[in-house]
Amino acid sequence: MIRAIISFLASGLTGVQAFLLYTQGKGVCFNDGCEIVDSLTTVSPLTFNIAGFLYFQLVFWLLLTGRSGSEYWHKLARLLLLAGLAAEAVLIFFQYRIAMVFCSYCLIIFSIILMLNLLCGLRQIVRGAVLFAAVMVACFSLRFEAAAGKGPSLAAGSVARLAGQEDGTERFLFFSSTCSYCEKILDSIREENTCAFRFNPVDRLTAFQLDGAEHFSAYDPAINARFLQNLSVTGVPALVAVEREKTLVLRGEQQIMQYLDENCRPAKKEIDYGGSSRIVPSFVPGSGTASEGREDGSCPVAAECEPQESGEIPGKESR
Repeated sequence: MIRAIISFLASGLTGVQAFLLYTQGKGVCFNDGCEIVDSLTTVSPLTFNIAGFLYFQLVFWLLLTGRSGSEYWHKLARLLLLAGLAAEAVLIFFQYRIAMVFCSYCLIIFSIILMLNLLCGLRQIVRGAVLFAAVMVACFSLRFEAAAGKGPSLAAGSVARLAGQEDGTERFLFFSSTCSYCEKILDSIREENTCAFRFNPVDRLTAFQLDGAEHFSAYDPAINARFLQNLSVTGVPALVAVEREKTLVLRGEQQIMQYLDENCRPAKKEIDYGGSSRIVPSFVPGSGTASEGREDGSCPVAAECEPQESGEIPGKESR
C-alpha cells in the first residue's frame, strides 16, 4: 500500500508542477539548474510534467488493482518502474555531462522512482541496478561535442575566423548588424586582441571587414539564431567560450568586455567564473522594447536595436 500512496503523491506533485507551468509559466525549483536543463531540451517542461503525472497515475492504479490478488498488475507496475529508472538514468547523465548542472526538481522525481523500485523487493533492486548501470555505461561511452558548441554547425554559421594565440579555447561571438553594443565589442577586438574568435552573425550581412581574419562567403545565420534560442539567449552580443573543462556563456556588453580585458589583452590575467559551465543570468526576460537596448548592454536577437551613439555598423544590410 505504501507504494501506491507514494505513486499517488508523486502524481500530485507532477500535476501541481504542470498546473504552475501552464498558468504562471514557471514551476517550483530550488536552484537555477531547472531553467538551464529546460532550455536544453526539445520537449517543453509542461509536456514532461503531464507525462510524469500520467506515468505515476498509471503506476498507482496498477498497484492498487494488484492488491485484489492478481499478480499480473503488480508485474506490469514493476516493469513500468524499471522503464522509469532507465529514463531517469539518461536524464541524470544529461544533467551531469551536457547541462553540467543538476536540476533539484528532477532529482526529486528520480528519488521517488528509485524509492518505488527499492520497495518492490530484492529482485527488483537487482534488476534496476543492472539496468541503471547498463544505461549509464552506454551514455558515458558516447561523445557529445556538438552540445558544447564544438560541432560543425556553429562553424557553418561563421562569417569570419580570427586566428590568435593557441590556448585550447574556442570562442564564438554572436552579433547582429543592427546592434550598437555588438559594434563596440567588434571595435574592441579590432583595436587590441590576442584571442582566436569565430564571428557568428544572427542576420545576413552585406559585408564584414576585419583585418587579419579569414572571411567566409557561405555561412548560415539561421544556425546561430537557432543555437542561441536553444540556450534561451534572447540578446546579442553573446560570447560562447568552450574551454578544456568548462563552457562559458556570456551575454551583454559588460560581461563580454570584462572577459576580453582579462583574457584577450597582451597583459591578460586569469579569471575564475566559477563552476564547470553556466548561463549567466544577466537580464530579466522581457525587459526593454524591441527598439531599445537593455541595461546589461545587449539587443534583442530578432529586432533592431537603436544605437546609443551616432553611426551605423559596417555590414548592416539596407532595409
